[in-house]
Amino acid sequence: MQVKFFRRDFRGEPDQLPPLSADLQFRCWQPGVDGFPPRGARDIANQFWWALANSGGFARRGFAEIRIEKRGRLLHRLIVTPAWYRFPFMAERDLQIGALWTAPDARRKQLARIAMSEAHRRFGSDGSRFWYVADATNSASEALARSCDYELVATGRRTRRFGTRLFGQYVIDRFV
Repeated sequence: MQVKFFRRDFRGEPDQLPPLSADLQFRCWQPGVDGFPPRGARDIANQFWWALANSGGFARRGFAEIRIEKRGRLLHRLIVTPAWYRFPFMAERDLQIGALWTAPDARRKQLARIAMSEAHRRFGSDGSRFWYVADATNSASEALARSCDYELVATGRRTRRFGTRLFGQYVIDRFV
């Protein structure tokens, strides 16, 4: 699969977005701080992230899931990952934002942009970089990245290992 690599160098500047409306709330789960996934976030993916974080699978601590909920109902989620096997291009201080999901009835309300802004606010530090990898044909993801001040820096592919994408990597083929 062909992918595009977007990057944002963090300089401490706040994102210019409207605040989260009063009926919505952020939830942030970090295995290194909060332990096992809390009720409502205990899906198989988060159990995998918990195990990976606790087994030293990341270059450093810092994995997080950010959720936007309305009265306990999940509207949007994304994850923030430090460098690890799947992203060999990342430096130790870099973070990658991925696995974005928005409920169909909550789309087109800037929730992805607001959640990415929250990730920048919570986890950015001077000198760090954020990465965002998108399928090369996903124009909505590319528009989101650009609207959050990410720059297209490379193109590449998602590899397969042992016959599956689960063990593959995101590899840069060409810098733009």
